[in-house]
Amino acid sequence: MIFDIITNLSIVRITSLLILAVISYKMKHLFLISWLFLLGAANIDAQKPYFIVFTEKEIAISNSLLIDDFEGSDINQKLWYNYYPWGGLSIDANTYTDPEMCYQEKGTLVLKVDTISAMRSFPDWMIDTIQLKKTQQQLVDGKFRIERLTSALWSKEAFKYGYFECKAYLPEGKGYWPAFWLYGGFPNEEIDFIEAKGERNRSYHINVHCPNRCDRVKKWGLFDQPFGHWAKTTTPINHTWSTFSGLWTPEGVMFYHNQRLLAYHEAEFATSMNLIANFSLAKNNAPFAPGPDKKTKFPAEFRVDFIRAWDCPKELLKTPLPQLQDAYFIKVILSHSNRIYLEFAPNKHREIRAWIEKDGVPFLEIDLSQENQVFDFTYWAKGIYTMRFKNKELVKEIPLIERP
Repeated sequence: MIFDIITNLSIVRITSLLILAVISYKMKHLFLISWLFLLGAANIDAQKPYFIVFTEKEIAISNSLLIDDFEGSDINQKLWYNYYPWGGLSIDANTYTDPEMCYQEKGTLVLKVDTISAMRSFPDWMIDTIQLKKTQQQLVDGKFRIERLTSALWSKEAFKYGYFECKAYLPEGKGYWPAFWLYGGFPNEEIDFIEAKGERNRSYHINVHCPNRCDRVKKWGLFDQPFGHWAKTTTPINHTWSTFSGLWTPEGVMFYHNQRLLAYHEAEFATSMNLIANFSLAKNNAPFAPGPDKKTKFPAEFRVDFIRAWDCPKELLKTPLPQLQDAYFIKVILSHSNRIYLEFAPNKHREIRAWIEKDGVPFLEIDLSQENQVFDFTYWAKGIYTMRFKNKELVKEIPLIERP
């Protein structure tokens, strides 16, 4: 009886394998390709994205702290608040940062602004009674008049040091005020990687805020002034996708546009900070004036393709910022679609090389003259693949994938 059952099971298994083989052959190996795809995806799960920094003395490698490509229909609640945790009601500006104005759509984060004229109810903890009195406004039946709606995305995790980047599509229009920044709360430390204005197409504002006048710099070595200023770009920034980023170390902050260095500021920040993307509206006779005019279109959108945070490599924690001016970056990101995405900074350093090895033997040379490269490894042969980097006499490698 048992022998018969085993025999029957064996026959079933053999029959099943034959059927699968026939199907695989008839469908041009679809089964085999699907199996390899799933196996490849499983291999990728074990690999983290990498951020590689090249300096004169180091090839420094760091891992990701946060990566969000905003795929899917809902904001990742494990990573973000789609509002300001303190509420987002600005009495003096009759503005509310509404969670409904921040959402995901077609693989991007959408941050919106709009005008409105409506009375809305808010919990007591959101109402700043001092501002209410100062602006001579009143609650009517417990409601407050809102004239503008804005949006924000606020990280639940706070970070201390790292490389932070945002790929975004900036809208054009007078009074628009999109931003990407870090905020540390008490003692109100802040790093503004970008504060843009919709009427400016070749510059945006970068700044730092911190106590004890650490935001001050010497102009021509003589005059004391704030560091914050409008940084000029080599290309237009409105109606186009650009990457805005910054490297924060214990020595200070480097500011980049499309991975090109715009400026740096030497200062020490004591607190960990939350990462924020938001879309606000400026006001006339207020910071970042002018505000919108009759030609400004509403509603308007500030779209974000990705936000990433990488830890600061330990080799750079004590590196003076002037020594990082010529730093070169490579980012390595592995996807579940059997692809390796490589992103490069503009390569001014011809001595830097990168290539992929299979089982310790050179397999593919990386073209660092490009801004990016994509490799589909669906059909790569069995083996262990690594990526090797060379900068003069310095050599390092990172694991990529293993194909069984």
